[in-house]
Amino acid sequence: MVPTLAGILLFGKHPWINLPQTTILADRYQGTDMVRWIDKRELNGTIFELIDKAERFFLENMRTAAWSKGFRTVHKPEYPIEALKEAVINALAHRDYFLGENILIRVFDDRVEILSPGELLRPLTIKQLEDLTYDSKSRNRTLVDVLMRQRLMDKRGTGIMRMSNFMKKWKLEKPTFRERTGYFTIIFKGPGKPVLKVTGERLMGLNDRQRKIIRFVEKHETITSGDVQKMFNISRVAANKNINELIKKDLIICKGEVSQHIIH
Repeated sequence: MVPTLAGILLFGKHPWINLPQTTILADRYQGTDMVRWIDKRELNGTIFELIDKAERFFLENMRTAAWSKGFRTVHKPEYPIEALKEAVINALAHRDYFLGENILIRVFDDRVEILSPGELLRPLTIKQLEDLTYDSKSRNRTLVDVLMRQRLMDKRGTGIMRMSNFMKKWKLEKPTFRERTGYFTIIFKGPGKPVLKVTGERLMGLNDRQRKIIRFVEKHETITSGDVQKMFNISRVAANKNINELIKKDLIICKGEVSQHIIH
């Protein structure tokens, strides 16, 4: 008696030991090419753990906007996390596990790419996905059945439609699809805002705390005194002092009472 591939993925203690291709390689790059990394991870676990770890990777590597609404602060990530999560689930459920390649997650300043080993099952085509005229097909029916019962995906094949709807709600372009070098790729285009960076001489003379504040703003675009308090476990007075020092250095500017932004 030996476990099936689906059994290892669903219930194995360490699936990646016997199935190294189940590891997801997740990278956050600086800029729009693959020259320099900001974050580089290998995600391992059961299929459920992989979904959770991929979601955390996205949330930790997306910029987050913040604004004041009444008496509370509203946060909105750069991409709808539901769309990215749907794409990861799609890759885990439909990829070709007999290929020795890994699922790849690539996060750039202007887009997110999720590459799944194995091209589309014929006669399914890219055009049918774009036109939403496709019939659902999968190589791994056991995985699909389990994920459906856990309400993580819909057996009727509405995942592509949901991704498009989530992106539309965020006022972003619907995802695009590509087949290349044995991979099926889903591409999510971001809002296209430039990433704000402070480099070189402007970083010289800053202490470690100030550098961490700068890096936080580069990632999230905004920061509050409450964020600084939590970051360093300091009082509100001390947090405001740190923020004001960076304002004096012309590295951040104050926008109302809630957010401070790095100057371009």
